[in-house]
Amino acid sequence: MSSTPPNHPRNILQQPPGYPQYYFFYGTLTTPQTLQRILDHTEEPTLRKAQITGFTVAKWGDYPTLINREQNDEQEQEQVISGYAYLVQSDEEAQKLASYETKAYMVTSCWICFVDGEEPGEVRGRTFMYAGDAKALLEQRFDRKLWALQMGGKLG
Repeated sequence: MSSTPPNHPRNILQQPPGYPQYYFFYGTLTTPQTLQRILDHTEEPTLRKAQITGFTVAKWGDYPTLINREQNDEQEQEQVISGYAYLVQSDEEAQKLASYETKAYMVTSCWICFVDGEEPGEVRGRTFMYAGDAKALLEQRFDRKLWALQMGGKLG
């Protein structure tokens, strides 16, 4: 049994299984040529300009990464994160994206708001979020949890 209340935003956003479904990208995957190469497509995929909220962007080395926005900091303004969304067609495509992102990131649910004037204007979707210790990332400390994930084992 989960300790997360049934009306918690993470549960409300849970995606039903199946494809197609939109994924929101905010870093290297926003380049159509990169996405084309990763998905092994013959043509550049169509990306839609979009935004999400509910996360904060932090730096993991040279790379931007999403972390959960601190819920208890009421002084913090809602951060709008701009990027692009792609309609993932299959579990195979989703696996290719996850492999590219490595175990440093995990898939999480989000609301995607499109800013291109096309329909749909808003959908539930997915994005890649930092899988390690967000506090350690913000404090620029070594993240033992993420290191263990990447190494495929646990620290003693």
